Amino acid sequence: MPAVVEIRSISKHFGEGAARVDALRDVSLDIHAGTVVGLRGPSGSGKSTLLNVIGCIIEANSGRMSLNGELVYDRKWLRRDLRRLRLEKIGFIFQAHNLLPFLNAWENVAVALVLAGASRHEAHKRAMELLTYLGVEKRSEAMPGQLSGGEAQRIAIARALANDPRIILADEPTAALDSQRAGTVMELLRKVAQEKQSAVIVVTHDEKIFDRFDQIYTLRDGALENPQTLAA
Repeated sequence: MPAVVEIRSISKHFGEGAARVDALRDVSLDIHAGTVVGLRGPSGSGKSTLLNVIGCIIEANSGRMSLNGELVYDRKWLRRDLRRLRLEKIGFIFQAHNLLPFLNAWENVAVALVLAGASRHEAHKRAMELLTYLGVEKRSEAMPGQLSGGEAQRIAIARALANDPRIILADEPTAALDSQRAGTVMELLRKVAQEKQSAVIVVTHDEKIFDRFDQIYTLRDGALENPQTLAA
C-alpha cells in the first residue's frame, strides 16, 4: 500500500556560514493510512520543523515529499497554491486549541469549510456531523470560553477533519490535558486514523501517551533514529 506521507532525504537548515543550523538532516520516512505515529526528541531536535515541512508551511532545502500520492516537493514546491494544498490534504491540531473566541463551536468547525468554498448551510451540516462523530454535538452553540479543555480540543479535532484530509498533524495536542483527557484525545485520533484511513502524526513530549502510538520516531540533532513499534 502506498504511503500517505512519503519523505526522502529531506534536509532543512536555517542561516548560512558560521550561523548555520541544520534542523533536519537527510530525513526519510513513510507513514501509512490508518496509523498514528509519534515524533519525539529533545527541544531543538527538529520535531516541529519536520511537522511544518510535512504541513507545507516550511520549505525544505533538499529532498522529495509526496502527500497522498501526489509529489508536492522535489527540491522545490511543485504546487503554486500551498494554501489550497493544505486545505485539501492536511488537518492541523495544536497544543492551544486556537478556536476563534468570537465564534461558537460549530462555527469554528464550519469556518474551515467556508474557506474551502462551501455554503453556510453545507458548512453547518458538515460541522454538526463532525461534532456528533466526536461526541460534542450538545456543545455546538457554546463559545470557546464556555468549553472545558477536553471539549475545546475535540472541537479543534473536528475543525481539522472538516475537509476530510488524509493527513492529520498534531503538535503537542495533549500537553495541556490531564491523563484521562489526554487518553481520550488519543483514542479519538486513533478512531479518526482507522475509520477515515488517515495518517496521524503527533509531535509530543507527553510520556503518558507513548503507548498510544503505532510507532514512535525519535529525532536527535535533526536526524531520525529507527522507529520504535508499540501497538500490537
